[in-house]
Amino acid sequence: MTHTEHAIPRGSRVLVTGANGYIASHIINVLLELGYLVRGTVRTPMPWLNDYFAEKWGSDCCELVLVPDFQKPGAFDACVQGISGIIHVAQALPSNAGVEDIDDAIAYTVNGNTNLLQSASTQTSIKRVVFTSSIVAAGYPKGPGFKLDVDSWDICVAEGKTTPKERSAYRECKTQGEFQAWKWVEKNHPGFEFNTVLPWFTVGNVLHSNIGGSTMGYVTGMLQGNTVPFKFLPLPWYVDVVDTARLHAIALFSRSVKGERLFAAAGHFTWKQVVEILRHIQPKNTHIPDSPLDEQATLGEVTPAAKAEKLLQEYFGQSTWTPMAASLIGGIQEKK
Repeated sequence: MTHTEHAIPRGSRVLVTGANGYIASHIINVLLELGYLVRGTVRTPMPWLNDYFAEKWGSDCCELVLVPDFQKPGAFDACVQGISGIIHVAQALPSNAGVEDIDDAIAYTVNGNTNLLQSASTQTSIKRVVFTSSIVAAGYPKGPGFKLDVDSWDICVAEGKTTPKERSAYRECKTQGEFQAWKWVEKNHPGFEFNTVLPWFTVGNVLHSNIGGSTMGYVTGMLQGNTVPFKFLPLPWYVDVVDTARLHAIALFSRSVKGERLFAAAGHFTWKQVVEILRHIQPKNTHIPDSPLDEQATLGEVTPAAKAEKLLQEYFGQSTWTPMAASLIGGIQEKK
């Protein structure tokens, strides 16, 4: 870390929602490493998570608070007290969303996000709010010649014009969640700067065995023969989870990052490369599936990724994005 003057000074307390999540737990780890204090939200008590961060960073560095229902009016009013910045990672989806009524899931997400923004706007101490979005909000590419920039949106979803066959709870909640948040900020002119981070397929170390591996779980599933990722991600790009967490931290404290969308996209890969790496890590594992025969490397461009890489270089001294092989090796290590 080369910069000493930040929009939010070290020692300040930062709220991180969904603290038990794959990306959120890494964000907390990065913030604590940088000298920030953290208040994390969870939906149910998780003493193991308290113990994990207390053992690593001290008992006073991270506290967990319960927010069981993001949609409830005033759900965040208490936990934003005394906070200097917010990183909203939790996907505000009800546990049964999936399914039959995507519109309800979208409303739940947007209402939860709006609740947090409204609560944050009442606190003059809050200088930065960062939302975790997803690359799907930029319009997941439908062909190899794609190009994404900072103004790219899945416009059909953003404008509510998807056909029944195209509908997806995750895609629509992530897109509408970010799109409506930007509209809220534009309309209400809060006293804080607002940024978003859009990760692609995220891989790498899972901090604790009780933490769901999210997209990394698709890769570890391949160790047991799972081929779902081949269909789930036909045009794959990746990013390491620590790189993603660091970009969230940069969006929180960098004075130069204001009103921006940071794209966490390290580069394209093929499932053949993943299979080769997994077989190198576990050479005796006969369950690892063969990669698709007709697979081709993704030929596309994510122009904002260059700026994100420069920010990682500037603030964390990285020479480049974390390589895929290093991410997978870290993600398959045995957890506590």
